[in-house]
Amino acid sequence: MSNYNLLKSYYAKLEKLVLYRNLGQDKIIRNIRDLLFTREEKAGMTNSIYFQLCHQLLGEAEENGFQGDLLQNYIIKLIATDENPFSLACERYGYIHVNPALYKAALHDIKILKDILQYSLVDITEIIGEEAYGFIEAYNSPEKMIHNPLFENFPALKEVFTGGDEGEIVRRLADYYNTAGCGIFCQYSSFRWDSQTGIKGVLINQSIDFTDLIGYERQKKQLIENTEAFLSSGKANNVLLYGDSGTGKSSSVKALLNKYYPAGLRLVEISKDQIRDLPLLLESLGKRGLHFIVFMDDLSFEDFEIDYKYLKAVMEGGIEGKPANVLFYATTNRKNIIKEKWEDRRDLADVHQYDSQQEKLSLSERFGITITYLSPDQEEYLEIVKGLAEKYELYLPEDVLVEEALKWEKWHHGRSGRAAKQFIDYLIGRRS
Repeated sequence: MSNYNLLKSYYAKLEKLVLYRNLGQDKIIRNIRDLLFTREEKAGMTNSIYFQLCHQLLGEAEENGFQGDLLQNYIIKLIATDENPFSLACERYGYIHVNPALYKAALHDIKILKDILQYSLVDITEIIGEEAYGFIEAYNSPEKMIHNPLFENFPALKEVFTGGDEGEIVRRLADYYNTAGCGIFCQYSSFRWDSQTGIKGVLINQSIDFTDLIGYERQKKQLIENTEAFLSSGKANNVLLYGDSGTGKSSSVKALLNKYYPAGLRLVEISKDQIRDLPLLLESLGKRGLHFIVFMDDLSFEDFEIDYKYLKAVMEGGIEGKPANVLFYATTNRKNIIKEKWEDRRDLADVHQYDSQQEKLSLSERFGITITYLSPDQEEYLEIVKGLAEKYELYLPEDVLVEEALKWEKWHHGRSGRAAKQFIDYLIGRRS
């Protein structure tokens, strides 16, 4: 059998896939099938289809940081990200607890997919009689994905696909799905909720580490311990990070993601205006095998707003109960999230004034842990400045650094970790 007919027979077997049927509907795979199965009928269009295929693969390579053959990388990415009964079961329960029937179906599919992975884009180019252009060979994308589980696991997945048998590939895939997830959750670690389209991945351009947050050791320790308990046992508290602006509340939550996303932690940010969508979000997250922090930044309500009642009901669990794999973390500048006024305390028209006040305090109480971030005093502020200067290798005389930092504090936004970082950024800009 000629290489052309053998390749056609391999791609024809995609119709026999049981679990990974989404691959047969993929736009790039369909273009390859068009090239192979309609050469005679579409003789005049072959060039156009081929160059469209190259265009699509180059876009995928840049977006995903591919190294090596474009097509083989792309097919492995499709397998690694596919949501099907096997990948979802592995994500949620682990390989040992997967139904044997799903395991056998995965073996069946991987044998088919392993056959088509024998052929690179260069091989297909030669088989269909096109010129092998240099830009499709041994591609090397400079793109580096931050906090992207797929990107970090990709070299190991490629290695097992090229050197392992079907059983070894299935076992490795199962372990990958269990730790990194599948679908969108293995391609990003941070997400936003969109009321129209649902969960959307967020590309992280700058990684925040706990070493970037100088000071606040007690607060960081408490946050880390609660999150580790969540990841290990599922028993942990919702957390409210309360305090002054610029003290590192939001950065602490983002540093958690940097530290624990390899262990299956994901962060989904939702705005106050989307609180009524929480039941939909929780229903989606509760079906997954990863751990999720639903993050609400700068959370507060005016006294006339009532959406806090929906949030409180969801945090209590309602009839369905809050999924065990979800926690709520929120930041706020208010000790009581719902604004109180002096009139509330002497409202003679309200017969149940005490009950009304307790109602407004009850949302804060739904957070089992409140961690307080206060603005640093002058000594603490200068320690943050000195620590950041050392981190970024700004070797100024200490007396000059202190003098300039105190001027910055006075002329700009007062004392905070954010102000210290802005001062250091200013010095770095002047140095360069």
